[in-house]
Amino acid sequence: MTTLYVARHGQSEWNNQSRVTGQLNPGLSPKGQQQSEALAQCLQDEDLAAIYASELQRTIHTAQPTASAKQLPINSLSALNEMNLGVLQGRFRDERDPQAQAMWAQVHADMWGYQVPGAENYHDLMQRVSQALQEILQQHRGRRILIVGHRNTNRVLMGKLLDWPHERWPELRLRNKFFYRIRLGAKTEVATFTLSGNKTGVCHDSFIM
Repeated sequence: MTTLYVARHGQSEWNNQSRVTGQLNPGLSPKGQQQSEALAQCLQDEDLAAIYASELQRTIHTAQPTASAKQLPINSLSALNEMNLGVLQGRFRDERDPQAQAMWAQVHADMWGYQVPGAENYHDLMQRVSQALQEILQQHRGRRILIVGHRNTNRVLMGKLLDWPHERWPELRLRNKFFYRIRLGAKTEVATFTLSGNKTGVCHDSFIM
């Protein structure tokens, strides 16, 4: 049985500022750093074969405590980078920037059809992330692997692993405070772990968003 742990990076410096990040590169907030330590704590008894992250520092810093504890390298893949969001990157997605706020609303209303000027196409995102996942699974069949990604890259990862139709992937609300264990066998099994507050480390044998 192959087991994947899929985590989103810990809270970044921009997540709590209502700023669109995309492929820009802010670091973790103090809360995000705590979440990265909590991830390592939750995985302390797991025999991981490999750790993967994107090339952006917020995923690398999230994976680092686990990598240090396991004495494993972090495999940084550009294919796991967050979706390029073009002219929206770095802008506020609230009333401070009405134009960006309107575009952000369109993104969420029609993720597959609407493309922000200068942004990556969601179909291209799906292709690169799906290819990376396939290669990871082929290389580590029967082992345990940690992947630290981003909201949109993890939508593709989870959508593929859970075998959801791609039209439903925008429904995947993947937050920093959870990470997931997916066991791939005759039947796919999903569990949700909490990374924040007094419930840190609590495991639910179900998929929670």
